[in-house]
Amino acid sequence: MPSAPPGIVAFDAEGKITDSDYKTLLIPAIDAAKAAHGKVRALLRFGPAFEAYDAHAMLDDTMLGLTHWNDFERLAVVTDIDWIRHGVHLFGPLMPAKVRVFPGNELEGALGWTSA
Repeated sequence: MPSAPPGIVAFDAEGKITDSDYKTLLIPAIDAAKAAHGKVRALLRFGPAFEAYDAHAMLDDTMLGLTHWNDFERLAVVTDIDWIRHGVHLFGPLMPAKVRVFPGNELEGALGWTSA
Protein backbone atom coordinates (compact mmCIF):
# COMPACT_ATOMS: atom_id res chain seq x y z
CA MET A 1 0.00 0.00 0.00
CA PRO A 2 1.87 3.09 -1.21
CA SER A 3 0.30 5.55 1.26
CA ALA A 4 1.58 3.69 4.34
CA PRO A 5 4.14 5.52 6.47
CA PRO A 6 7.58 3.96 7.00
CA GLY A 7 7.54 1.16 9.55
CA ILE A 8 3.99 0.06 8.75
CA VAL A 9 3.37 -3.20 6.89
CA ALA A 10 0.25 -2.41 4.86
CA PHE A 11 -1.56 -4.51 2.28
CA ASP A 12 -4.67 -4.29 0.16
CA ALA A 13 -6.24 -7.74 -0.09
CA GLU A 14 -7.56 -8.06 -3.64
CA GLY A 15 -8.93 -11.01 -5.52
CA LYS A 16 -8.31 -14.47 -4.11
CA ILE A 17 -5.52 -14.62 -1.51
CA THR A 18 -3.21 -17.60 -2.09
CA ASP A 19 -0.34 -19.49 -0.49
CA SER A 20 1.99 -17.69 -2.89
CA ASP A 21 0.77 -14.29 -1.63
CA TYR A 22 1.79 -15.28 1.89
CA LYS A 23 5.14 -16.76 0.93
CA THR A 24 6.25 -14.02 -1.49
CA LEU A 25 4.63 -10.88 -0.02
CA LEU A 26 3.14 -10.95 3.45
CA ILE A 27 5.55 -13.20 5.39
CA PRO A 28 8.73 -11.55 4.01
CA ALA A 29 7.30 -8.08 4.78
CA ILE A 30 6.44 -9.06 8.35
CA ASP A 31 9.84 -10.73 8.86
CA ALA A 32 11.60 -7.60 7.54
CA ALA A 33 9.53 -5.29 9.78
CA LYS A 34 10.30 -7.44 12.81
CA ALA A 35 14.02 -7.42 11.98
CA ALA A 36 14.05 -3.64 11.47
CA HIS A 37 11.77 -2.53 14.32
CA GLY A 38 11.48 -5.41 16.79
CA LYS A 39 7.70 -5.22 16.75
CA VAL A 40 5.36 -5.17 13.75
CA ARG A 41 2.68 -2.60 13.05
CA ALA A 42 0.39 -3.84 10.32
CA LEU A 43 -2.64 -2.67 8.40
CA LEU A 44 -4.73 -4.95 6.20
CA ARG A 45 -7.49 -3.60 3.99
CA PHE A 46 -10.16 -5.93 2.63
CA GLY A 47 -12.10 -3.81 0.17
CA PRO A 48 -14.61 -4.59 -2.56
CA ALA A 49 -11.92 -6.19 -4.76
CA PHE A 50 -11.30 -8.90 -2.12
CA GLU A 51 -12.87 -12.24 -3.09
CA ALA A 52 -11.67 -14.95 -0.71
CA TYR A 53 -8.81 -16.89 0.83
CA ASP A 54 -7.94 -20.23 -0.71
CA ALA A 55 -7.65 -23.15 1.73
CA HIS A 56 -3.86 -23.07 1.87
CA ALA A 57 -3.83 -19.31 2.50
CA MET A 58 -6.16 -19.83 5.47
CA LEU A 59 -3.62 -22.29 6.89
CA ASP A 60 -0.80 -19.82 6.14
CA ASP A 61 -2.73 -17.12 8.01
CA THR A 62 -3.09 -19.35 11.06
CA MET A 63 0.59 -20.33 10.99
CA LEU A 64 1.66 -16.70 10.53
CA GLY A 65 -0.38 -15.70 13.56
CA LEU A 66 1.06 -18.49 15.70
CA THR A 67 4.65 -17.96 14.53
CA HIS A 68 4.52 -14.20 15.08
CA TRP A 69 2.10 -14.23 18.05
CA ASN A 70 4.17 -11.82 20.17
CA ASP A 71 5.70 -9.86 17.30
CA PHE A 72 2.80 -7.54 16.56
CA GLU A 73 2.43 -4.21 18.34
CA ARG A 74 -0.62 -2.93 16.46
CA LEU A 75 -2.88 -4.48 13.86
CA ALA A 76 -5.52 -2.49 12.01
CA VAL A 77 -8.06 -4.17 9.75
CA VAL A 78 -10.01 -1.95 7.37
CA THR A 79 -13.14 -3.57 5.98
CA ASP A 80 -16.88 -3.53 5.55
CA ILE A 81 -16.98 -7.32 5.09
CA ASP A 82 -19.02 -8.71 7.98
CA TRP A 83 -17.33 -12.08 8.45
CA ILE A 84 -13.88 -10.48 8.59
CA ARG A 85 -15.03 -7.75 10.95
CA HIS A 86 -16.71 -10.29 13.24
CA GLY A 87 -13.68 -12.58 13.17
CA VAL A 88 -11.34 -9.77 14.20
CA HIS A 89 -13.73 -8.72 16.99
CA LEU A 90 -13.82 -12.34 18.18
CA PHE A 91 -10.10 -13.16 18.05
CA GLY A 92 -8.51 -9.72 18.39
CA PRO A 93 -8.90 -9.56 22.19
CA LEU A 94 -6.93 -12.82 22.46
CA MET A 95 -3.86 -11.28 20.82
CA PRO A 96 -1.18 -9.55 22.87
CA ALA A 97 -1.16 -6.70 20.32
CA LYS A 98 -3.55 -3.79 20.07
CA VAL A 99 -6.10 -4.74 17.41
CA ARG A 100 -8.74 -2.51 15.89
CA VAL A 101 -11.25 -2.77 13.05
CA PHE A 102 -12.02 0.29 10.94
CA PRO A 103 -14.85 0.77 8.43
CA GLY A 104 -13.84 0.63 4.78
CA ASN A 105 -13.95 4.41 4.37
CA GLU A 106 -11.55 5.10 7.28
CA LEU A 107 -8.19 4.13 5.78
CA GLU A 108 -6.51 7.38 6.83
CA GLY A 109 -7.73 6.95 10.41
CA ALA A 110 -6.45 3.38 10.43
CA LEU A 111 -3.04 4.50 9.14
CA GLY A 112 -2.88 7.19 11.84
CA TRP A 113 -3.84 4.76 14.60
CA THR A 114 -1.37 2.14 13.39
CA SER A 115 1.50 4.63 13.39
CA ALA A 116 0.63 6.26 16.75
